[in-house]
Amino acid sequence: MESAGPASVLLWMLMWTTDCDTQPLAEEVELFNSGKAAGLGWKSEPLLQWSEIRLQFGSGGSEPVLQACRNSGWRSVLSKWMERREAHHLLIDISVAQEGESSGELSPLKVHLFDTDDAFSKFPKGPSVLDLQNSKLFSSSDGLDSISSHFNRSVSLSLGPVSRKGFQLGFSYTGECVFIASIRVYYKACPDLVSNLTLFPKTGAGAEPVWGRCVAGAMQWAPPVRECGLDGAWSSQQGGCSCGPGLEERGHTCEACRMGYYKPTNWGEECQLCPPNSRTPREGSESCECLQGFSRLPSDPHDLGCSKPPSAPLNLTTRAVNDSVLVLKWDGPHDREGGTNIKYQVKCEKAAEMGGQWEPCGNQVLFLPDSDGLNDTLVTVLGLNHQLDYRLSVQAWNHISSLQPAAHSSTATVILHRRRTVVITGAPALDDSAGGAAPAQAPAHRWSQFQSTWLTVVVLLSTVLLTAVIFVVMYFMRKTYTKLRSEPDHEMQLLPGNAQISYHPPSITETGAQLPHNQQGAAQLLEGVGGRLLDSLKDVLVERNQLTLGKELGKGEFGSVYEGIFTPQAGPDVRVAVKTMRVGIHSQRDLEEFLKEAEIMKNFDHENVVRLLGVTLKKEEDSPVPVPLVILPYIKHGDLRRFLIATRYGDIPMFVPFQTLLRFMIDIAAGMDYLSTRGFLHRDLAARNCMLGDDLRVCVADFGLSKKIYSSNYYRQTVAVRVPIKWMAIESLSESVYTTKSDVWSFGVTMWEIVSRGKTPYPAVHNHELLDLLLSGHRLKPPAECDEKLYKIMKSCWDQEPRLRPDFSGLLDELKGLLSELPVLEAWEEASYINQGLDAASAAISEDPETNSGGRQENVYLSSPVGAEGYGAMPH
Repeated sequence: MESAGPASVLLWMLMWTTDCDTQPLAEEVELFNSGKAAGLGWKSEPLLQWSEIRLQFGSGGSEPVLQACRNSGWRSVLSKWMERREAHHLLIDISVAQEGESSGELSPLKVHLFDTDDAFSKFPKGPSVLDLQNSKLFSSSDGLDSISSHFNRSVSLSLGPVSRKGFQLGFSYTGECVFIASIRVYYKACPDLVSNLTLFPKTGAGAEPVWGRCVAGAMQWAPPVRECGLDGAWSSQQGGCSCGPGLEERGHTCEACRMGYYKPTNWGEECQLCPPNSRTPREGSESCECLQGFSRLPSDPHDLGCSKPPSAPLNLTTRAVNDSVLVLKWDGPHDREGGTNIKYQVKCEKAAEMGGQWEPCGNQVLFLPDSDGLNDTLVTVLGLNHQLDYRLSVQAWNHISSLQPAAHSSTATVILHRRRTVVITGAPALDDSAGGAAPAQAPAHRWSQFQSTWLTVVVLLSTVLLTAVIFVVMYFMRKTYTKLRSEPDHEMQLLPGNAQISYHPPSITETGAQLPHNQQGAAQLLEGVGGRLLDSLKDVLVERNQLTLGKELGKGEFGSVYEGIFTPQAGPDVRVAVKTMRVGIHSQRDLEEFLKEAEIMKNFDHENVVRLLGVTLKKEEDSPVPVPLVILPYIKHGDLRRFLIATRYGDIPMFVPFQTLLRFMIDIAAGMDYLSTRGFLHRDLAARNCMLGDDLRVCVADFGLSKKIYSSNYYRQTVAVRVPIKWMAIESLSESVYTTKSDVWSFGVTMWEIVSRGKTPYPAVHNHELLDLLLSGHRLKPPAECDEKLYKIMKSCWDQEPRLRPDFSGLLDELKGLLSELPVLEAWEEASYINQGLDAASAAISEDPETNSGGRQENVYLSSPVGAEGYGAMPH
């Protein structure tokens, strides 16, 4: 079991001290009831000054009644000794009738409580605990039968605390005449309670604090304690229990995690879905084990998916500088597996003189900048001997490669032969350890034989014929070489896997590098686009050479996000985030439509909307049209959902105040109000697509599914793309129709995410079940500690009828009003809560950039458009 830090425990205490369970009603435990007694037998002092009679009350039977009506002056009556049992504080219900006095001043009936281990034989002197007086008095002329109508009933009067084995009750009176009936002595008790995975036994009101006991399977993270109030209600719980590793809370019990889910510690509430490429061996698992062929470092966190070594580098090519120097160049692997932290190792082998084997090149061959630990995809090889055959291999590796046996699937190979023609082979990489294969035999001997024969023929021919033959040979050799230089396709391309290239450098040195195909001018890639459109796009379209891509920051459904440097035509370089758009761009028309909308997006100017800096284009072989690269400002602290999850799990030791959560919502509502008034639909609004800036301002981002609706007020999805099911409105799920009001629905889910600190909506609901569930009226339940007014705003966003949902302007006003009702946080106070954790959040994000779900596989997308009839075949 992992230990939690002090900040984590503090956060748990704050979460658990608010008791959301329904309190059971208080119980009343009766100790004495005169109405149920045949006789009282209480002692009068002086003797015979108090007497016991029976009176009829209403339609019920008669009851014993105490009276003191013979003389005025002090007289008392003392009850029998009664056992206290579990009482700590006594209450009394009593009915009293008093006769008016001639003096006009009414004497009070004094009630006495004696806390004692043994019975008193005489009335002890002491102060009273209650003084009772009636407002409705009877006179001496009233008969006994009418006395019952003058009784005044008092209930739940406090007699005070008791701590001895028992007690006695007494009354004293100095007035004319008094009657006492229906005496009931009792105490209140807090009933048995199961709450927050803790059992509390039935306890008398006013007792000392009660220590609870964890339910089966739960573990105590701080001693659970409650107090039973004088009203018989339990106070809020301090401390508590949580389900142990491999168990999660369901109802008031701890049950084992299902197959495919795990829980590593007793901190947290729910079992988590196993990360990618892992599984659980049984129910109730504390961790997920990697699938065969996948691994995880011992230092990796539990929620990080398993991975394997990357596939081989792509497009391995060589370019000869001279006979002894060449440039080896490649692209990154198609299957990156372990993430963006991929390095490369270059290995050089030469043909052995004997035995047909390959042997290391030795110190004669040098690599610049190095042969191992390379981040770049280019290396210069020096010291080659043009009289030898060489085999050059480039292996891609990551942190997982050291855990798995060396695999040729991560290595690309090129063979350099002495003869000067190009040969491509798809044969797998040669394995010397398995016996090896001889390098291609040098054809020098065969070439010499052929050359000798040719010279003999030339001597026999006439001078004219010799001249003609030489001219023809030179002509074709020049033509062949020109073709090799002019066609970029003659650079050898490495196929995925273990494909091997056999390459023979040309006889003429080529020093100039060719311009890669994807480096063409942005305007040149827009084939068939009219000059008028190109002219209108000049403000949004930038040249590819103005953008330098760096490491991959994350990968989502619509492409990958990279860190980059943007060099504008005027001004300094800008650090940016670059998003590749791989969804919805299928034709030249789609590309033109996207660029038109991007031109409008570039004019967005709002503090809560991420600004579009520009778009450039990249030509890729697997795409019929250029792929857009969207250039956005680099936002240091990443998306809001990651930050919230980090605070909930204690990765960032801090607590985000409720006022700050409300400000996050206000920022998002302001940004969406700005977009909706300009006719833009977002269609993928979620906490993961909202970015947290340095100034704690949240900006709406990720316009991967955004659409301009122009003159109509809705957009109907007709092309199948992948969409975020659990954030979508009913009409979008059932009819693929999107309006501003469907964005409002998504905003309600986003508010729920924020209050729950980044939890996944509908955690136990499969995607194919969601539409039917929503149509039946089911909605997200309020998160723990959710303000009732805030949940009402949330729920208004999920009205089944879109026109009844609020607009973003109204939501903005409501949220601002709600914030104004809360205590104002001083700026320095809020900064002390938040800023201390933002750098930690950035570090956590940079260490795990693989997904946009905080390392947890929780953002699920499915293909769209979908109707209710199409859900059965979908994955979940």
